[in-house]
Amino acid sequence: MGKALVSLTFDDGLRCQFERAVPILDRYGFKATFFLVANTDPVFSDGVAENQKYGWRKIDWSAEDIRLLRHMIERGHEIGSHTVSHKRPSINAKPMFEASESKKLIETWMGVEIPSFCYPFYETIQELKQPAIQAGYQQARTGHEDAYYDSPNSVDWFAVDCRQITTEENVSGWVKPGCWHVLTFHGIGNEQDGWEPISEHAFARQMAELEELRKSGAVEVLTFKDAANRLRDNHAWSPSPSNKRARSKLHGRTRQGAQGLDPGGDSRPKSNQQ
Repeated sequence: MGKALVSLTFDDGLRCQFERAVPILDRYGFKATFFLVANTDPVFSDGVAENQKYGWRKIDWSAEDIRLLRHMIERGHEIGSHTVSHKRPSINAKPMFEASESKKLIETWMGVEIPSFCYPFYETIQELKQPAIQAGYQQARTGHEDAYYDSPNSVDWFAVDCRQITTEENVSGWVKPGCWHVLTFHGIGNEQDGWEPISEHAFARQMAELEELRKSGAVEVLTFKDAANRLRDNHAWSPSPSNKRARSKLHGRTRQGAQGLDPGGDSRPKSNQQ
């Protein structure tokens, strides 16, 4: 069996990620992918955050933000797209705009190609999968059934699954020999910082444990884009003999916006729900 691959992804472009997570990532040399919303609002709003009176600070694409993000790219991190609005009414009404315009804007700001896309609320893949393909992305991330991928044939490149990270994590469970596993973080701090937050201390502990696994030779940490390319090439990384896709499902973990809620009502999960 070959070494495991793990990708660390961060959604929504929240400032807490850049203030608290990035210094820890850089300490260990971990390269991560940040899926950013391509609008200049300084506060993240998605139809839920504001209803719960949260003021989640986010990247607003100021000149200072652009310099910060370009320097991160120079250090090996990846910037991806997470639509223009991250709001259900616009996604439902203008899915092609949300996919293509966000790519265009971020590529203009960053000066590099943006090959990776992420579906807001996870399940908006239904509206955005074909627009993402047509917009020219190479891969797109959804969630969150904890899939492990062991060969190119096991992956739908426009429906790559992920594990939604919580405070209580068994880090060794992220690592399955010969498989690629994608992790997703939102808030780093508390509920005032972002959805499904984990504390900075918990994040630091998880990264320290991941570093020990990397030192042991059990895992390699790559950006979403680089891991996808590695698995496609399938040369420098040896998959496990099994061609099966291992899954373990979380329960009740779908992030819903205020618009388009399921008939059961507000299904936005709390951090302690499993």
